[in-house]
Amino acid sequence: MPLVLTGLLLTLAALGAGGAMIAGRNRAPAPQAQTGPDKKYAALPMMTFSLGGGDARMVDVKVLLEIDPSVDGKVADPYVPRITDRLSDRMRQIDPAQLTGADGAKLMKSTIAGVLDRELRGVRVKEILLDRMVVR
Repeated sequence: MPLVLTGLLLTLAALGAGGAMIAGRNRAPAPQAQTGPDKKYAALPMMTFSLGGGDARMVDVKVLLEIDPSVDGKVADPYVPRITDRLSDRMRQIDPAQLTGADGAKLMKSTIAGVLDRELRGVRVKEILLDRMVVR
């Protein structure tokens, strides 16, 4: 009896494996998920700013701008001196304590967005990414 039962289980296992192989061959390849165009970034150089408040605190910022894929990645390069100058003025109005935690990152992004809206009028910036932000 155990020999018959073992033979029956082996036969069922072989039939299951054969059926899985046949079903796998007949299956059409899964359609690839349609994704949008690749994201394109314009990198601003590392910038260092003095912060407001009584003590001499500084912030180092490296920013990536997600831009339209059809636009050249170096589109912001001619505007970097003006962007840096305007950000320097805005950073002097920010207290170092305001730049702690997630709210600090949001404040930094909104400050940068305000400057970019004014300086890069012809370029649509989709997202501002803080690559690096160190308050020292």
